Amino acid sequence: MHHIVYQSSAVGQPTIAELKFLLQQSRMHNSRLGITGLLLYGNGEYLQVLEGEEAVVQQMYATIQTDYRHTHIITLSDGPIQARVFADWSMGFQKLSDEDFVRLTGYIDPYRANFLDAHLPEIGEGMLMLLKSFVGSAAPLL
Repeated sequence: MHHIVYQSSAVGQPTIAELKFLLQQSRMHNSRLGITGLLLYGNGEYLQVLEGEEAVVQQMYATIQTDYRHTHIITLSDGPIQARVFADWSMGFQKLSDEDFVRLTGYIDPYRANFLDAHLPEIGEGMLMLLKSFVGSAAPLL
């Protein structure tokens, strides 16, 4: 198993309808490809975890990197994992308040000058479980 965690800026201010469409697309493609994960949105930013077979996850990430809805994409983690953290979700989703998103991403803020000094390019299982806690036991549509 492999995972990629990334953060990106949304292009414009996505509406609820646009976020629902993005989520529906993600769930459809991910179910077909065997990808699981989590998508958080807040403060004009996305934070996403993708899990699955390495080649499939890498291909999906390459597609995301060319998606017009994302800009300033930063890879936070890209590597092997022992097991899926989000095994039950083709794509869990939660829209966070701007404050919650800033609080969460402050822990892994890639825009800080010393980010690479303070963080290895790997996010541990503890951080993934923290991300999962923002969604709870069910991943709402919106």
